[in-house]
Amino acid sequence: MKFLSTVFILTLSINLFAQDKVVGRYRDYFGSRLQVNADNTFRYTWNFDLSGSWTKGTWTQKGDTFYFHMTPVYDTLKQFKHNGVTSDTLLLSDDEVSERISPERAAANVLSSGGQNRIAYPDKLVFRKGRLYKIVNGKLLTKPQKGIFSDRKWNPWFFKSND
Repeated sequence: MKFLSTVFILTLSINLFAQDKVVGRYRDYFGSRLQVNADNTFRYTWNFDLSGSWTKGTWTQKGDTFYFHMTPVYDTLKQFKHNGVTSDTLLLSDDEVSERISPERAAANVLSSGGQNRIAYPDKLVFRKGRLYKIVNGKLLTKPQKGIFSDRKWNPWFFKSND
C-alpha cells in the first residue's frame, strides 16, 4: 500500500509540473493565439487581415495531451413573427458579453468577419519540447506548412510568445 501511495504522489507531482510548464501565451505563424491559464481555462483567437474569431473555455490534461472544451457565450435575439407572436433565439455571441441583441445586429454579426468560433479552435494539442502540436488524422503535425498567399513554409506548432 505504501508503494502505491508513493507512486501516486510521484505521478501527481509530475503531472502538476507538466501543467505549470504549459501555462502561458502561445501563437503560431497562421494567425492563431492561445492563452493557457493555470486555472484550467483558455482563450483562443485567430486573426487574419479583417477576419477574426475567438473561443474560450476549459482544458484538461491526460499525459502530454491537452484537451480544450469550448464554453459558448450566447446572445438572445427576440424575433417578431408575422402573426404577432414573439420568440427568443440563442445565437453565438460576437463578443464575450451575453446580451439581448436586435435583428439588425444579428444580421450584421452574420455578415461580419468577427465572432465566436468562426475558425475551429484546436480541441486537442500535444505538449512536447515547450511547444503545442496539433493533431491531424491521429498524427502530430510537425512538417512545415505552406502559408496563405505564399509558397513559403512555416512551422505549424504553437510556441510560447510574450505578445
